[in-house]
Amino acid sequence: MRKVLFLSPLDNIAVCLSDIAAGEMISQEGREVTAIEHIPRGHKISIRGILKSEGVIKYGERMGHATTDIPVGAHVHTHNVLGDRLSTEQV
Repeated sequence: MRKVLFLSPLDNIAVCLSDIAAGEMISQEGREVTAIEHIPRGHKISIRGILKSEGVIKYGERMGHATTDIPVGAHVHTHNVLGDRLSTEQV
């Protein structure tokens, strides 16, 4: 059963298709990532490290930028990403 949805090979995140427990390893489509925290269904998991101010890429397009460093396997959501359309912050 698929646990995450990889949308584009350019992405640095994947969409969780079910709740993912901290410590759970996802091995799918030739990729492996271990969640370092609980991630709710429909939220995103980082599949590569993302540095503060670096773009968060979904569907091969930048959707926002990291407001803090985001390690591999971390929950990616509003607590660590600012959407570019809403941003007035200079990066």
